[in-house]
Amino acid sequence: MALLESIRPSWWITSEERKAGVQAQKSGLELVKTPRVKTIISGTFGGISLITIGHPFDTVKVKLQTQGCVAAQAPLYSGAIDCARKTVKSEGLGGLYKGIGPPLIGQVFKSACLFTTHDEVKTAIMARNGGKPLTAAENFVAGAMGGGVVALVETPTEMFKSKMQAQQSGSSVRYASTLDCVRQVTRTSGLRGWYQGFGASALTCCTANGLFFAGYFSMRQWLDPHEERKPLPLFLSGASAGVVFTTLIFPLDTIKSTLMADNSHATHRQYNGVIDCAKKLYARQGFRAFTQGIAPSLLRATPGLGMLVVTVETCKKTIEGL
Repeated sequence: MALLESIRPSWWITSEERKAGVQAQKSGLELVKTPRVKTIISGTFGGISLITIGHPFDTVKVKLQTQGCVAAQAPLYSGAIDCARKTVKSEGLGGLYKGIGPPLIGQVFKSACLFTTHDEVKTAIMARNGGKPLTAAENFVAGAMGGGVVALVETPTEMFKSKMQAQQSGSSVRYASTLDCVRQVTRTSGLRGWYQGFGASALTCCTANGLFFAGYFSMRQWLDPHEERKPLPLFLSGASAGVVFTTLIFPLDTIKSTLMADNSHATHRQYNGVIDCAKKLYARQGFRAFTQGIAPSLLRATPGLGMLVVTVETCKKTIEGL
């Protein structure tokens, strides 16, 4: 019998083995279709779509936000278009995708964590209120809690991205690549250096994601009352929520980017926390310091967050239909 087994062709499968294989496939499919795994997979693909579409706009935003972080240095760019033009001229199109590695990796985990945490909190709230849909305030709480989890994942990737995006081409370039940036920061400050600006990052993440989910589900209930999850209502809901939260959170996001782009050596930094950074930016440039780069940020939020929720919900529907 052992001899027959050893010479049996690979395509010769017994009925018992076929049944076992089908059962294994069903078990694997059922695992994928569980709410938690389904949300993780959908959030992952949604994050990839967001970064792919939005990173060039984010690069322009960070360059504009951080161009005034050095005292007595005149602004390099007059606006978003001027910044994009000069970046492409000096660095090529690749300059707009500088530092994409860390956020692409981070966004995979970020979106998965964000949507999973929101869904878990949403389920807990609905279990307590008899299954009623969440109010805007409850969606804010669920989103903010997701943002708190996200901050732990996002801060290192955002910090390395900001340092890479903020530096200008030429002889003053400090980091040759993202990997070199990681190496230098780790050598200078250890793993603690990966969380430079964590306070501002956590505050931004909690507020931004709370506002996003509150706005998104409010718009979605209005545009898609029957929960058909068609692409256009989803896109408009995500895009409009993105515009609102981006506008409201932008001053805090500017402070976060400035703190992250500051010197990795704690003793050489210009800013000592969120409040100190806000005071110095205002003293240097007035309120304008907190609005530089808002145009590319809004351009990023509109298609990026619209496609994020479309991708997430489309993936969920696809998995449910398997």
